[in-house]
Amino acid sequence: MRIGTRALLIIVPVAVLPLVGAGAIAFRVSRRALEERTRAAQIATARFIAERVSAEIAASLRAVSLAANAMEFAQLSAPERLGALRLVFRQIEGAVAAALLSRDGAQVAPPVYLASRAQEASLADREVLGQADIEEFARGIPLDAAVQIGAAVGPAHVSREGSPRVSVAVRTRGELVLAVEFSLARLAPLVAQSGLGVRGNAAVVDRTGRVVLGSRQAVAARASLAASPLVQAALRGNLGALSFTGVDHLERLGATAEVRDLGWVVAIDEPAADALAESRVLARRTGAAVAIALAAAVALALLASGAIVGPIKALHRGASALSGRELGHRVGTADRGDELGDLARAFNAMAGEIERWNHELAERVEVKTREAREAQDLLLRAQKLAAVGQLGAGIAHEVNNPLAGLLGQAQLLLLEEPADSARRKKLESIESQAQRIREIVQRLQDSADGADSAQRPLDLRALLEETLARNEKALASASVRVVREYGPPLRICGDAQRLTEAFSELVINARRAMPAGGQLTVGYHAIDGQLAAIRFADTGEGIAPAVRPRIFEPFFTTKQEWNAKGLGLTMVHRVCEAHHGRVTVESDPGRGAIFTVLLPILQERALA
Repeated sequence: MRIGTRALLIIVPVAVLPLVGAGAIAFRVSRRALEERTRAAQIATARFIAERVSAEIAASLRAVSLAANAMEFAQLSAPERLGALRLVFRQIEGAVAAALLSRDGAQVAPPVYLASRAQEASLADREVLGQADIEEFARGIPLDAAVQIGAAVGPAHVSREGSPRVSVAVRTRGELVLAVEFSLARLAPLVAQSGLGVRGNAAVVDRTGRVVLGSRQAVAARASLAASPLVQAALRGNLGALSFTGVDHLERLGATAEVRDLGWVVAIDEPAADALAESRVLARRTGAAVAIALAAAVALALLASGAIVGPIKALHRGASALSGRELGHRVGTADRGDELGDLARAFNAMAGEIERWNHELAERVEVKTREAREAQDLLLRAQKLAAVGQLGAGIAHEVNNPLAGLLGQAQLLLLEEPADSARRKKLESIESQAQRIREIVQRLQDSADGADSAQRPLDLRALLEETLARNEKALASASVRVVREYGPPLRICGDAQRLTEAFSELVINARRAMPAGGQLTVGYHAIDGQLAAIRFADTGEGIAPAVRPRIFEPFFTTKQEWNAKGLGLTMVHRVCEAHHGRVTVESDPGRGAIFTVLLPILQERALA
C-alpha cells in the first residue's frame, strides 16, 4: 500500500541509518585491525633486524675473544707476534684490520690489513685499506674499556669509500689488547630490503642519531636521523610503535627496537597512507553497499512501513555483530525477494568481503613471517658453510705439508719391504689412513674455494644420463631399479663436472638408503618456464624429522660406516648455490626421501 511523504521521511532513515552505522563501524574496526597488524609487522621487522645486528657483532666479538685466549701473545717474539696477528686476520670472517696494543695504546706489532687487492681466493672479499682508514681504525678502538672489562665494542664509523665499520678490542692473557676492525657491509642488504612499502624507511642509528646502516642513506655515519621524532623517542627509551609527522610532512607509522648490548636503535617507518591503502578500498565498497541499501529501503518504504521493522532489526543485530568483530555473522533475511532482501544480501556481501579481506590480510602476514623465518634459516646455514670454508682455508696448508712427508715416507718404506712382510701390512695401513686424511683436507679446500668455475649451456637430460651411467654398475649390484621421468628438453647454464658430481652424490645417497634394493626415480620438469626442478626420489628408509634440518650441515652424517665424512650433501648444497639454485628435501621415516634441485633454466633469448 502507499504511504504519505511524512511516513516515508520517517521510515527511510529508520531503515537505512542502522546499516550506515554498521558500515561505518565495520570500516573503523577493519581499519583499526589493519593498523594494529601493520604496527605488529613493523615491530617484528625492527626486532628481527636488531637481533641480526646484535648476533653479528656478538659473533665478531666472540671470534676475537677466542683468538685472544688461544695465543700467548706476550710470550711471542716480534716476528711470531706478527705471524700470529696475520693468522687472526685470515681466520676471522669479515675482519678488515687487526692490531696488537699494550695497555697504554702503544703498538706491540705492526697492524695487519690489505694495502692492495689480494690474489688469494680466501681474502678476495676483504676490503683494501689506506692510511686514513688505519688512522680511523686506531681512533675507534675501545682500548680503555677493553683494559677495564676485558672486551668492548667501539663506535661505528665509516671508511673513505663509505663502508660502515666497527672495531672491537679484547684483553689477551698477557695483558695485551687484541683489536680487530670489522666491515658491516654484509648487513647492509638486510636493512635495505626491510623497508615496508615503496616509501618506507629502515635504518640502524647509534646513540647520537647517526646512521650506521640504512635503506636510503648511502653512506653510514655521514647521515643523521637525530631530528626524526621516531628516533628521538627511541633514544629517550620509548621503544615500540609510534605515529608521527615526518620531514616530508606526511603522517607516518613507525616502530623501533634496541640492538642488545650496543645501545643502537633500529627504526622503521612508512607513510600511513601506504600502510592503510586497503582501507580506502573497503571504504569505497562500504559506500557502494550503503547506496544499494538506501535504494532498497526507499522501495520497501513505498510498499509498507510495517514490513521494514523486522529486517531493520536483523540488520542492526548484524551491525552490532560486526562491531563486536563477529565477522562470520550474516543477516538471515537474505532469502526475501523484495528490496529488503536485496539490502540483506548486500549487507552479507559486504560482511563477506570484510571477512575475506581480514583472512587475506592474516594470510599475508603469515606468508611474510614464514619468508622471514626461511631467510633467517638460509642465512644461518650459509654462515655455517662459510665457517667450514674458513676452516679449510686455514688448516689445509698446515696439514698438507706434514701429510705429504708422512705419505712419501710410507711409500718409500713400502718399496723396500717384501710382499709377504708383516711390517708391509702396517705400512699399507699407514698409507691408507694418510690417503684418507688427504681426501678430507681436499674436501675442506673445495668447501673454501669460492671461485666460480667456467659455466656453459648444458642439456639437462644428457647430464642426468651421464650421472646414471657413472653409477649404473653400483645401482645394479644394489638391486636398485631406475625409473626416468623426463619432461620436455631443458637447457641450463653450469659447470658439467660439478653438477655431475652433485647429482652423483644424490644418487649414491639414495642407493645407500636402500640396502635391500628398491626404486630410484630420476626426473625433471619446468616451473613457470623459469626454473628446472630435478627430482631424486627413493623408496628407502627415509629421514627422521629431527635429523632433516641438519643433513646439509658440514660433517653431519647418520651413516654407520667408519669412513663416512659428512661432506657429501654439503657439497651438493654449495654447488646448487654456486649455480644460483638450491636443494630441498622431503621425507618421512620408512617412506623414502625426495631431494629436489632447483636451477635456473637457460632462456633462449639470452643466447640470441
